[in-house]
Amino acid sequence: MKNNTQNQEPEQNGIIDNLAKWLKENKKIVTAVAVTVVIIGGIFTIVDNLRDKAYQNQWSNLFMAEMAVANGGDETSYAPLEDFANKYKTKPAGVYASFVLGTALTQQGEYLKAEIFYKQALENANDEFAAMITNALIANTLELGDFERAVTLADDFMNNNPTHFSIPQVKLYKAFGLELSGNTEDAKKEYKAIEEDYPQTYYAAIANAKLTPAPKAEPKKTTAKKVNAKAKGTK
Repeated sequence: MKNNTQNQEPEQNGIIDNLAKWLKENKKIVTAVAVTVVIIGGIFTIVDNLRDKAYQNQWSNLFMAEMAVANGGDETSYAPLEDFANKYKTKPAGVYASFVLGTALTQQGEYLKAEIFYKQALENANDEFAAMITNALIANTLELGDFERAVTLADDFMNNNPTHFSIPQVKLYKAFGLELSGNTEDAKKEYKAIEEDYPQTYYAAIANAKLTPAPKAEPKKTTAKKVNAKAKGTK
């Protein structure tokens, strides 16, 4: 009985010899393929570098526009940042620009315009950034006086992000919305829940202050000296 392993080495050597022979006979083709691979690799490298440069330029331009807002403070200083936000609205830098612009407009009391840029930022933000933007949008909605919509936004956020770290803040926004819309009993329940769920926190302190009745002002005491002084003045 023959051992099959004896034939393996010659067979392998035959494959190697045939490959070497093919490479030798097709040297031009192999060289062309190698050159093509190098060229394609170079093109991808150039494209990546250009993309990185464009990406860096976007953030650099964003920084300059943001500084214009910080140094200006009036509506004209917002123009570069607004142009940038609209130009790159689908890019990360443009999403951030829209959020910054919304925040700046909220601080200036331009709540309707701020809402436009918050919503624009939300269209292309990732999940984590979207949560931050939504928090700002809810606060801005309260400033607009649209209390019922603020409550709805808060409920939607909590339903979609039940474990997010900003839940206490959103619950507080909801309680504010309920209180300001006249639903005082529901607001008290929310404040009470915040106080119980997040003890010894900033949110619990605010909730406690909302639940604690304001002390009644004591009537001013009128002394005999003041009465006599007043009587003399009327003579």
